[in-house]
Amino acid sequence: MLLLAGDVGGTSARFQWLAVGERQTERSAVHSYRSADFASFSDLLAQLLRDCSIERVDVACFGLPGPVNDAEVTLTNLPWHIRVCLLKARLPLATVTLINDFQAAALGIDELAADALICLHEGRFDPAGNRLVVGAGTGLGVAPVYQRGGRFYPQSSEGGHMAFAPLDEEQERLLHWLHERWRHVSYEDLLSGSGLETLYLYHLRRMGRSEAPVLRAAEVHAAAERGEAAAVAALTSFVNIYGQFVGDAALLWPARAGIYIAGGIGGRIARWMRGSAFTEYFLAKDRMREVVEQMPVYLVTDELIGLKGALLQARRSAGLVERP
Repeated sequence: MLLLAGDVGGTSARFQWLAVGERQTERSAVHSYRSADFASFSDLLAQLLRDCSIERVDVACFGLPGPVNDAEVTLTNLPWHIRVCLLKARLPLATVTLINDFQAAALGIDELAADALICLHEGRFDPAGNRLVVGAGTGLGVAPVYQRGGRFYPQSSEGGHMAFAPLDEEQERLLHWLHERWRHVSYEDLLSGSGLETLYLYHLRRMGRSEAPVLRAAEVHAAAERGEAAAVAALTSFVNIYGQFVGDAALLWPARAGIYIAGGIGGRIARWMRGSAFTEYFLAKDRMREVVEQMPVYLVTDELIGLKGALLQARRSAGLVERP
């Protein structure tokens, strides 16, 4: 039996297969592709199957960035519309499950090694509580996870598209500037790779440096590490807004068994996330401070968490792991 798992993002897509035999199980290396290099998801899968010399997949599970509607999804940050029936018609796939990418990340929590978590806020861990998984990458993902009888059940959501709410005068100025460009400003517009670039542009303009080149997200981080003023201001704003968004999400979905910050950005800027500003903005909830204060917050440093979760779901679909 051959199982295939995929974690698809707006920037990159990662896959891993598992061959289960009577006597042994073989797990492949992780295969990565640039999502933008392919006109469709089926084209990407076809390339993967050729590269791995796979003739048939018995069970597949793919975590995808967008609202999954039964057996189809239109991706948020890619021009792809995916339908299971069309995938199976074109490719040798017997059983296919589509889940939201942050559902996959939530499933991957229990597959993580202990050293893949950094505690940002200790809180008071309650093993009987719910979980919450959030994360900024190409977009901003949110997955509420409820617990029942010791088992965790991730739910899909598009919580990253909630409207950004300023917390101080600087953020009021930022929102006013953003409203000159967009009518609706979501948290994802700021808490994402492109969001960090937007924050950098804003601080360049505030500093009167309109002629300075606009940097990509990774370049903003590198410049901030060198102490470049606009980059430091952008990354500081990013971490502050990240903290307040996580706190807002925690009010919607109390998670005393832990809030887990996944996504591609958090782990790369761990030094900044571990500073006091993140926790300060996370707790800035006035009368509700004591509510969020109870919830532990962990930063996930394993970027394969979504792939681990998708593979776990594939194993469940194949009957190799007990379903919750």
